[in-house]
Amino acid sequence: MNPKVESLKKIYLFHTLNQDEVLHIAEKIHEIHLPPRNVLYDIGEEAESMYIVKYGTLQISTSTSQGDDVQLVTIGEGDHFGELPFFDGEKRVAKVEAKENTELYELRYKDLHDMFAKSREMETKFYKEVTHYYIKRLRKLTNDLAYARELRKRFA
Repeated sequence: MNPKVESLKKIYLFHTLNQDEVLHIAEKIHEIHLPPRNVLYDIGEEAESMYIVKYGTLQISTSTSQGDDVQLVTIGEGDHFGELPFFDGEKRVAKVEAKENTELYELRYKDLHDMFAKSREMETKFYKEVTHYYIKRLRKLTNDLAYARELRKRFA
């Protein structure tokens, strides 16, 4: 099987798509090599693509209003990132830097939009998966905030 197709099928955004739909997306993917310590994108940059990690490790970080770096997460093989601006058109809110030699699959937003314009069924499946994923994240965040508020009350 096509390694791009295999990578895409593992990601929640694409796992309900049929083989032809995933193959169509795979045909649009570009491969990117990122050496260690190279920055893929930085805070405030325009966003045009989302990425899937074929192999390697990346650090995602942001900055506080005082300019301090805050490391958010380290991601690796099979992870994806950079999809949020696809939905809201905003600029990048984090910096992504390779920690080691890394290979990425790049999927341009324009290609996704073009595919969805041709297949509303594909678009519906995609947005349904996004909705489920973000509802799960919102529920977790709500629980985490409730827990943090309870701790603050106990130790205030």
